[in-house]
Amino acid sequence: MLYVTGFSIIVPTYRDWCALRPCLGALGEQTLPAQEFEILIVENAGESQPHDLTLPGNARLLHEPAPGSYAARNLGIAEARGNVLVFLDADCIAAPGWLQAGLECLQANPEVGLVAGNIELSYAAPRLTPAECFEKAFAFRQRQNVANGVSVTANLFVRREVFDEVGVFDSGLMSGGDFEWTRRATSRGHRLVYCEGAVVHHPARSSIAALAGKARRVTSGSLALYQERGVFGGLRRVVGNLAGDVASLVSRRDMTWCERAWALLVLVYLKAVKVVQRFRLVTSRHGRAELPR
Repeated sequence: MLYVTGFSIIVPTYRDWCALRPCLGALGEQTLPAQEFEILIVENAGESQPHDLTLPGNARLLHEPAPGSYAARNLGIAEARGNVLVFLDADCIAAPGWLQAGLECLQANPEVGLVAGNIELSYAAPRLTPAECFEKAFAFRQRQNVANGVSVTANLFVRREVFDEVGVFDSGLMSGGDFEWTRRATSRGHRLVYCEGAVVHHPARSSIAALAGKARRVTSGSLALYQERGVFGGLRRVVGNLAGDVASLVSRRDMTWCERAWALLVLVYLKAVKVVQRFRLVTSRHGRAELPR
């Protein structure tokens, strides 16, 4: 069935069919009628659709052979039929009123080109792991991001004309492409606002290994994004905001002192991981294909 859509939801996925199932289930429970949006799933690992995965009638599965989630999102942009492009991660669960809230925010603010939605963390158990304590303290600070003119693509609404003027994501980046693109858009005068009511739930990373893997990807993306050279290039930016992070952590009244202590220890460890990764990349020859995904 061909849908005349207002929204095109773009969901890149990389070997994560298991997480995609509940993501699609939540999109099927939106208060906005299904005929008003389409879902573009962009597979990025060269895999076929599992036989036991049934796509909704308003969904299409696309395949992007070029590595990286930003290359996948760019294919989604090219294939999208909607006049508002919505970016969602495959492991996110959208609240039933998510799309409706984003629509109302755009309608109430016709001068706004981008809307960053609210990302709430979900946890495996009431007692948090050290990694989850870190995530609770520092992950997905969308309100702060918007104040700085940027947003992550786990929950982002963009009018199509913004892409027409600004261009698409930098597909050469393995990490940090969302900040690079949204900063590019806001620096050209496109207004970005935060929408508290457009809620998606994202599982907190529960292991130190998962956080370290992300820290390495972020560092690799940072080197490419800021074109940093030399062992000490960019180190000030890596460690320079530590004091601000600690001050923010101390003020968190929604966290116990034990949770804050774990978050601080993990923060220091991840800073060290980033420094080591930076040293490894600038002192050896690594091609793009070898960078962590």
